[in-house]
Amino acid sequence: MDRLKLRVPLVVLLSPGLILVGLAQDQLTIDASKQPSPPARGRGPFPSSISPGHSTNLPIRLELRIPSGPLQPDGTTPVDFVITNIGDDVISLPSSIKESDGASAYLLTLWFTSDAVKDAYFKDKASGRPVKIEIVSTSAELYGRSNDPHSFLWVAPNQSMKVHASSRVQLQPGTYAATAHAELLHSVAHDSSVSSEVVGTADSETVTTTLTATDPTPR
Repeated sequence: MDRLKLRVPLVVLLSPGLILVGLAQDQLTIDASKQPSPPARGRGPFPSSISPGHSTNLPIRLELRIPSGPLQPDGTTPVDFVITNIGDDVISLPSSIKESDGASAYLLTLWFTSDAVKDAYFKDKASGRPVKIEIVSTSAELYGRSNDPHSFLWVAPNQSMKVHASSRVQLQPGTYAATAHAELLHSVAHDSSVSSEVVGTADSETVTTTLTATDPTPR
Protein backbone atom coordinates (compact mmCIF):
# COMPACT_ATOMS: atom_id res chain seq x y z
CA MET A 1 0.00 0.00 0.00
CA ASP A 2 1.46 3.31 -1.12
CA ARG A 3 0.78 5.11 2.13
CA LEU A 4 3.27 2.81 3.84
CA LYS A 5 6.05 3.58 1.35
CA LEU A 6 6.89 7.17 2.17
CA ARG A 7 10.32 8.63 1.52
CA VAL A 8 11.85 10.76 4.27
CA PRO A 9 14.86 13.08 4.71
CA LEU A 10 17.98 12.10 6.61
CA VAL A 11 16.69 13.55 9.86
CA VAL A 12 13.24 12.31 10.84
CA LEU A 13 11.18 13.19 13.89
CA LEU A 14 9.86 9.98 15.39
CA SER A 15 8.11 10.91 18.59
CA PRO A 16 8.43 13.72 21.12
CA GLY A 17 12.02 13.85 22.33
CA LEU A 18 13.28 11.18 19.94
CA ILE A 19 15.18 11.83 16.69
CA LEU A 20 16.61 9.28 14.28
CA VAL A 21 19.53 10.54 12.21
CA GLY A 22 20.35 8.95 8.87
CA LEU A 23 17.87 6.06 9.22
CA ALA A 24 20.78 3.63 9.67
CA GLN A 25 21.02 3.73 13.44
CA ASP A 26 20.94 0.82 15.85
CA GLN A 27 17.72 -1.00 16.58
CA LEU A 28 14.86 1.26 17.64
CA THR A 29 13.05 0.30 20.83
CA ILE A 30 9.53 0.99 22.11
CA ASP A 31 8.70 0.08 25.71
CA ALA A 32 5.13 -1.18 25.95
CA SER A 33 5.76 -3.42 28.95
CA LYS A 34 3.42 -1.45 31.24
CA GLN A 35 0.74 -0.75 28.67
CA PRO A 36 -2.70 -1.73 30.02
CA SER A 37 -4.67 -4.36 28.15
CA PRO A 38 -7.42 -3.06 25.85
CA PRO A 39 -10.89 -4.63 25.73
CA ALA A 40 -10.76 -8.19 24.44
CA ARG A 41 -11.49 -8.73 20.75
CA GLY A 42 -13.47 -11.95 20.93
CA ARG A 43 -11.15 -14.71 19.78
CA GLY A 44 -8.42 -12.19 19.09
CA PRO A 45 -7.04 -10.52 15.97
CA PHE A 46 -7.30 -12.40 12.69
CA PRO A 47 -5.78 -13.91 10.74
CA SER A 48 -2.70 -15.68 12.07
CA SER A 49 -0.57 -18.54 10.85
CA ILE A 50 1.94 -20.98 12.29
CA SER A 51 4.02 -20.52 9.13
CA PRO A 52 6.44 -17.57 9.01
CA GLY A 53 5.86 -14.84 6.46
CA HIS A 54 4.04 -11.59 5.75
CA SER A 55 1.35 -10.20 3.50
CA THR A 56 2.19 -8.07 0.47
CA ASN A 57 1.32 -4.73 2.05
CA LEU A 58 3.38 -5.29 5.21
CA PRO A 59 6.96 -6.11 4.10
CA ILE A 60 8.38 -7.02 7.50
CA ARG A 61 10.09 -9.94 9.17
CA LEU A 62 8.66 -10.60 12.62
CA GLU A 63 10.76 -12.19 15.35
CA LEU A 64 9.68 -13.30 18.82
CA ARG A 65 12.04 -13.37 21.80
CA ILE A 66 10.89 -15.01 25.02
CA PRO A 67 13.68 -15.48 27.56
CA SER A 68 13.99 -18.82 29.29
CA GLY A 69 13.89 -18.62 33.08
CA PRO A 70 11.52 -18.01 35.98
CA LEU A 71 8.13 -16.45 35.43
CA GLN A 72 7.15 -13.18 37.09
CA PRO A 73 5.22 -13.42 40.39
CA ASP A 74 1.97 -12.80 38.46
CA GLY A 75 2.72 -15.65 36.06
CA THR A 76 3.66 -13.44 33.10
CA THR A 77 7.02 -12.96 31.40
CA PRO A 78 8.70 -10.20 29.36
CA VAL A 79 8.60 -10.65 25.58
CA ASP A 80 10.20 -8.79 22.69
CA PHE A 81 8.76 -8.43 19.21
CA VAL A 82 11.42 -7.48 16.64
CA ILE A 83 10.11 -6.01 13.40
CA THR A 84 12.56 -5.71 10.49
CA ASN A 85 11.80 -3.86 7.27
CA ILE A 86 12.64 -6.30 4.48
CA GLY A 87 11.27 -4.08 1.71
CA ASP A 88 13.07 -1.65 -0.58
CA ASP A 89 11.47 1.53 0.80
CA VAL A 90 11.18 3.26 4.13
CA ILE A 91 7.95 2.30 5.92
CA SER A 92 6.08 4.08 8.69
CA LEU A 93 4.72 2.06 11.60
CA PRO A 94 2.52 3.15 14.51
CA SER A 95 4.67 3.89 17.56
CA SER A 96 2.45 5.40 20.27
CA ILE A 97 1.32 3.28 23.21
CA LYS A 98 -1.58 5.68 23.84
CA GLU A 99 -4.87 4.81 22.18
CA SER A 100 -5.79 6.93 19.16
CA ASP A 101 -9.10 8.72 18.82
CA GLY A 102 -8.66 10.57 15.51
CA ALA A 103 -10.79 10.34 12.37
CA SER A 104 -8.13 8.22 10.65
CA ALA A 105 -5.88 5.95 12.67
CA TYR A 106 -3.63 2.91 12.38
CA LEU A 107 -3.30 0.12 14.94
CA LEU A 108 -0.44 -2.38 15.04
CA THR A 109 -1.35 -5.32 17.27
CA LEU A 110 1.29 -7.78 18.47
CA TRP A 111 0.59 -11.09 20.19
CA PHE A 112 1.82 -14.67 20.35
CA THR A 113 0.28 -18.11 20.47
CA SER A 114 1.66 -20.96 22.54
CA ASP A 115 0.58 -23.97 24.57
CA ALA A 116 2.39 -22.25 27.44
CA VAL A 117 -0.61 -19.93 27.88
CA LYS A 118 -2.79 -21.00 30.79
CA ASP A 119 -6.37 -21.71 29.89
CA ALA A 120 -8.96 -19.42 31.47
CA TYR A 121 -12.43 -20.56 32.50
CA PHE A 122 -15.72 -19.16 33.73
CA LYS A 123 -18.44 -21.01 35.60
CA ASP A 124 -21.59 -21.66 33.60
CA LYS A 125 -24.53 -20.70 35.82
CA ALA A 126 -26.91 -23.17 34.23
CA SER A 127 -24.73 -26.27 34.47
CA GLY A 128 -22.29 -25.20 37.17
CA ARG A 129 -19.46 -26.49 35.00
CA PRO A 130 -16.33 -24.57 34.05
CA VAL A 131 -16.29 -23.35 30.42
CA LYS A 132 -13.08 -22.43 28.61
CA ILE A 133 -12.83 -18.79 27.56
CA GLU A 134 -11.92 -18.67 23.86
CA ILE A 135 -10.02 -15.36 23.76
CA VAL A 136 -6.57 -14.70 22.33
CA SER A 137 -4.90 -12.08 24.51
CA THR A 138 -2.55 -9.53 23.00
CA SER A 139 0.83 -8.28 24.25
CA ALA A 140 1.06 -4.79 22.73
CA GLU A 141 -0.93 -2.27 20.70
CA LEU A 142 0.81 0.59 18.90
CA TYR A 143 -1.27 3.49 17.63
CA GLY A 144 -0.70 6.00 14.85
CA ARG A 145 -2.89 9.00 13.99
CA SER A 146 -2.87 10.19 10.39
CA ASN A 147 -2.80 13.84 11.53
CA ASP A 148 0.08 13.27 13.97
CA PRO A 149 3.40 12.29 12.34
CA HIS A 150 4.96 11.95 15.82
CA SER A 151 2.79 8.88 16.40
CA PHE A 152 4.63 6.96 13.68
CA LEU A 153 8.15 5.60 13.53
CA TRP A 154 10.03 5.47 10.25
CA VAL A 155 11.91 2.24 9.61
CA ALA A 156 14.50 2.09 6.82
CA PRO A 157 15.17 -1.05 4.75
CA ASN A 158 16.99 -3.68 6.86
CA GLN A 159 16.40 -1.62 10.01
CA SER A 160 14.60 -3.14 12.99
CA MET A 161 12.17 -1.89 15.58
CA LYS A 162 11.93 -3.76 18.89
CA VAL A 163 8.76 -3.63 20.96
CA HIS A 164 9.41 -4.62 24.57
CA ALA A 165 6.19 -5.92 26.11
CA SER A 166 4.64 -8.23 28.65
CA SER A 167 3.01 -11.53 27.82
CA ARG A 168 0.02 -10.15 29.79
CA VAL A 169 -1.39 -13.66 30.02
CA GLN A 170 -0.33 -16.15 32.66
CA LEU A 171 2.00 -18.87 31.45
CA GLN A 172 2.79 -22.27 32.86
CA PRO A 173 6.22 -23.77 33.58
CA GLY A 174 7.72 -26.11 31.00
CA THR A 175 9.32 -26.10 27.56
CA TYR A 176 7.03 -24.73 24.88
CA ALA A 177 7.00 -23.48 21.30
CA ALA A 178 5.64 -20.00 20.58
CA THR A 179 4.84 -18.00 17.45
CA ALA A 180 4.41 -14.22 17.16
CA HIS A 181 1.78 -12.50 15.06
CA ALA A 182 1.26 -8.92 13.88
CA GLU A 183 -1.75 -7.19 12.38
CA LEU A 184 -1.80 -3.64 10.97
CA LEU A 185 -5.30 -2.16 10.88
CA HIS A 186 -6.50 1.13 9.38
CA SER A 187 -9.68 2.67 10.83
CA VAL A 188 -11.63 5.62 9.51
CA ALA A 189 -14.46 7.33 11.41
CA HIS A 190 -17.56 8.30 9.44
CA ASP A 191 -19.99 10.37 11.53
CA SER A 192 -21.17 7.86 14.14
CA SER A 193 -19.62 4.75 12.58
CA VAL A 194 -16.09 3.41 12.13
CA SER A 195 -14.87 1.28 9.22
CA SER A 196 -11.68 -0.77 9.41
CA GLU A 197 -9.53 -2.66 6.97
CA VAL A 198 -6.54 -4.92 7.51
CA VAL A 199 -3.49 -3.37 5.83
CA GLY A 200 -1.28 -6.40 6.41
CA THR A 201 -0.25 -9.24 8.68
CA ALA A 202 2.94 -11.08 9.59
CA ASP A 203 3.93 -14.23 11.48
CA SER A 204 7.26 -15.21 13.00
CA GLU A 205 9.35 -18.33 12.99
CA THR A 206 8.42 -20.60 15.89
CA VAL A 207 10.75 -20.32 18.88
CA THR A 208 11.17 -22.56 21.91
CA THR A 209 11.50 -21.35 25.47
CA THR A 210 11.81 -23.06 28.86
CA LEU A 211 9.87 -21.38 31.63
CA THR A 212 10.27 -22.24 35.31
CA ALA A 213 8.09 -21.56 38.32
CA THR A 214 8.37 -18.19 40.00
CA ASP A 215 11.27 -18.02 42.42
CA PRO A 216 9.99 -18.04 46.01
CA THR A 217 10.21 -14.72 47.80
CA PRO A 218 13.34 -14.72 49.97
CA ARG A 219 12.68 -14.55 53.69
